[in-house]
Formats: sequence, structure tokens, C-alpha cells
Amino acid sequence: MEKKTRKILRSNERCAGCGLCVLTCSFFNFGVFGMSRSFMRLERDDRTTSFVLSIDDGCKSCGECVRACAYKALRWEDEDPRSRS
Repeated sequence: MEKKTRKILRSNERCAGCGLCVLTCSFFNFGVFGMSRSFMRLERDDRTTSFVLSIDDGCKSCGECVRACAYKALRWEDEDPRSRS
């Protein structure tokens, strides 16, 4: 039986650009704290001055980034966005 992988959804509107999701991902997946060693990417859109999150194809959906995000910019696909405190 094939295991279903949960999908992580991003909300760039909620992202404050703190980078905690990126650093958490790098630590749990690569054993280092580094913005370049992560499955998460964080960029600033200079036109709109907002932040843009992206997730690389290598993401294992461990969910550490979801747990680390204090701004609720990341959530599980099947999670009600109002349910996280």
C-alpha cells in the first residue's frame, strides 16, 4: 500500500520573512543552520516588498517548517487555517 504524502501549502501574504522555516528545514534535513542548505526558499519581491516562499521538489513533507512558522504562512493541505493557534 502506497503511503500518501501530505502537501504543505504556502501563504506568501502571511509570511513576515523571518526565515525560521528555512533554518528549521536545514537543521532537521541537513544538520546545519543555513539558508542555502534547505528545501525551503525565501525571496523578497522588491516590486511589492513582500516575501515569496517556495518549496523544492526534494521536500520530504516532515512538517518541521509548518511547526516552526509563528505567522501561519505554512500549513498542511488538509488543515483548517483557522485551527492553528
